[in-house]
Amino acid sequence: MGTNQNRDDDIKLPEIADECRRFLASFQSTLLGTVDTDGRPDVSYAPVVNMDEAFYLLVSELSAHTGNMRRQGSAALLFIEDERDAAQIYARRRLSFSCHAQVCDRDGETWKRLIPLFRDQFGPVVDTLVNLQDFFLFHLIPEHGRWVTGFGKAFRFKGIRFEDAEHLGPDQVKPRS
Repeated sequence: MGTNQNRDDDIKLPEIADECRRFLASFQSTLLGTVDTDGRPDVSYAPVVNMDEAFYLLVSELSAHTGNMRRQGSAALLFIEDERDAAQIYARRRLSFSCHAQVCDRDGETWKRLIPLFRDQFGPVVDTLVNLQDFFLFHLIPEHGRWVTGFGKAFRFKGIRFEDAEHLGPDQVKPRS
C-alpha cells in the first residue's frame, strides 16, 4: 500500500475490502459534490457517519449542498489522504462514491437510530443542530465507487461492496479523440 509501483503482482484484490474499510474508518467528514438545478457543480464537506453499507449526513438547508441533494437526489463523496501524508501528490489514496441521497423523516426509525450515533461521534453540538428546523438527516446509498492507491492501482466496485472490486487498467481508458 505504501508504494506507487505499477505492477500487477502488487495488486491483491482480496485485500482491497479490508484496505478500504480501514481507510474509511479514519474519517469523520467527507468532501461532498452536488449539482444545482442549472447543472453547476458544488463542492463542500460534511461530517459523516458510515453505517449499514450507507453514509449519513446531518446538514443545514442554508448550505447549497443540502438543497441540491433534496432536489437532485444524488451526491458524490470523496475521502482523500491528507497531502502531508501522501508519498506522491498525484497519487493520493482516495475513496469515492456516487450515491443516491434521500432525506430521513424526523419521526422515522432511521432518525431515532442515527442521531444518537451522531451525538456519540461529534459531541453535544448535535443536540443543538437537531433542534434547528433547517437541519436534515440524509441517507446516502452508494451506487458505485472507486479506490485509488497509486499509479496503476485504481479499482471500481458496486455500492460499498469492496469485495467486488475490479482493477482498472489501460483497457478501461478510452482513447483520446
